[in-house]
Amino acid sequence: MDEQKQKFESYLVEQIAACRQRSKLLAEDGRMDEGNFEKIRANIYEIFKTIFSAAERVCGKDDVAVRRFFMEKVEQIPTSWTAAYEAAQQNGDVERMHMERIKLDAIREIRYMYRQIWGEAI
Repeated sequence: MDEQKQKFESYLVEQIAACRQRSKLLAEDGRMDEGNFEKIRANIYEIFKTIFSAAERVCGKDDVAVRRFFMEKVEQIPTSWTAAYEAAQQNGDVERMHMERIKLDAIREIRYMYRQIWGEAI
């Protein structure tokens, strides 16, 4: 699992750096809203990087338990984002919908990469 773990952590770190860089460039270009959206995306990657580290701390060397812990959080946490998206949609809050969509898209990417690295069915 060490190679897969390193690959996944590298993926998260690269995504965080890319989002921060895009945020900085967008802000410099006067596109503050778009820059803030990139910050939101970076935060999602950071959250799941932290969760992956927590899974390793909690589960120790039990690779199956680590993967189960992480995937439970990947499924559990976005439920509130989905609910917030639906509430924003009902209220016609386009900006909030966009923020929640960014979070949901980021977690979809994280889930996809995680499964791809570990060779799980996608």
